[in-house]
Amino acid sequence: MTEEEIPLESGQFRRGPGGRPTRLEAERRHRELLDTTKRLLLERGWEATSIDEISRQSGVAKRFLYARYPDKSALFFAAVAQFRDEQIGALGTLVEPPDDVEEGLHALATQLFDLAMREETLAIIRLFLAEAPRMRDFAKLFAESFPRRGLTGIGRFLSIYAERGILRFPDPQFAAEHFAMLVIGVPQRLALLGYRDAPDQEARRTHAAVRLFLDGCRSRGDARAGDSSEKR
Repeated sequence: MTEEEIPLESGQFRRGPGGRPTRLEAERRHRELLDTTKRLLLERGWEATSIDEISRQSGVAKRFLYARYPDKSALFFAAVAQFRDEQIGALGTLVEPPDDVEEGLHALATQLFDLAMREETLAIIRLFLAEAPRMRDFAKLFAESFPRRGLTGIGRFLSIYAERGILRFPDPQFAAEHFAMLVIGVPQRLALLGYRDAPDQEARRTHAAVRLFLDGCRSRGDARAGDSSEKR
């Protein structure tokens, strides 16, 4: 039986032919399992959250849970991965960047900043940083997979301006990484320590980050970008 075929249900649920849960029901119950895991870990912390309690509150039998996730670390990783994918999906709402590159980058920066500074996002990062030493294999997996997945949407957005001849950079992934660090690097680190600038100062940081990125990556042949810079 493959991982996709393992039913993660123990109570009443919609069944398909042969008495097995429908795919939609299995997906719904799986989401409930991961949402419950994330909620309990954030509410109670690592030590106070047990697999028994996750199983009880999610309604997923432990035998099915362990068939897919060998331990609490793996379950935590999956819960955070689901949360990350939801955040990436939110960034995908800017599907057609405006013609004005600075306007488009500022809209992207605002979305990215808002997602990165959510209390839930910060709480998950704090929890992971606190538990990373005991989960070295998963910490390595996070380091290898999360930036790549998280930056893909940003890189795709920036590449549209590169295709239009407005921006120029050798690697969309690196460009996305630099953009993200300019926008959220300092504010998020301060927020993880419990401090946030006043809203007007955060807005100034975002504007400065966009301008700095634009100055470094705009095509020399793009007169519009130069004009925009001079006007400001």
